[in-house]
Amino acid sequence: MYSFSVAGILSHEYLREKVFDNFKGNVENMSKCIIEKKVLPADIEEMSNLSDLALKKLDIPETARQELMMALDEAITNIVLHGYSGKKGNVKIIIDRVNDCVTVELIDSGVKFDPTRYPELDVNVPIEERKAGGMGVELVRKFTDETRYYHRDGANHFILIKKTGGENA
Repeated sequence: MYSFSVAGILSHEYLREKVFDNFKGNVENMSKCIIEKKVLPADIEEMSNLSDLALKKLDIPETARQELMMALDEAITNIVLHGYSGKKGNVKIIIDRVNDCVTVELIDSGVKFDPTRYPELDVNVPIEERKAGGMGVELVRKFTDETRYYHRDGANHFILIKKTGGENA
């Protein structure tokens, strides 16, 4: 598949521990953890694993974490496969939690694409008659409470918002 080296803040074990220790200790107020990918082409599995690790540190309900990871996996896959078409590029993932709301922002400079404007799938049309594509965007919508998009300075900013329903049960 793709070859990928981890770089940035999570490539340094000391910084990783320091960020996550501070991060977990402050989640009741406002916490921020930045995962940045610098060496590409982007690797879906690597980005997904690091995102899941960061989400586990948030101590949110397991169902909310799993749903957010499913949405995040779909969004990351779309960026790598469609935004960059397997070519080199940068992806930055910013995970932020304020109280019972987790926000994940994906920033890339791939092909400009606003997933919030992508038409909803018509589930009444048989699968074999549907136009190809769009299932990933639909899954992102299903597993998040809100999505936002903007394009600035040549970069796509796709924001996934998930309400977690409070503390971990």
